Amino acid sequence: MLPVILMAGCADSMPDGTRLKRFTEVIRGYDNTLTKSEKEAAISDLQKEKERQQQQVGEDEGAPKAN
Repeated sequence: MLPVILMAGCADSMPDGTRLKRFTEVIRGYDNTLTKSEKEAAISDLQKEKERQQQQVGEDEGAPKAN
């Protein structure tokens, strides 16, 4: 009699036939990693900023020094 009761309890917890979500879909709201396009955009922004800073340093080196 005990096995019948245990199986009945498990049957109630089974999904109703709907598709289960993948773990990545469920956790996406908590995931802070960048997508591929976001990574490329961030890298591009950093490269542009580095070039701008190098140009500014080059301009400062050519300027006369204040006394």
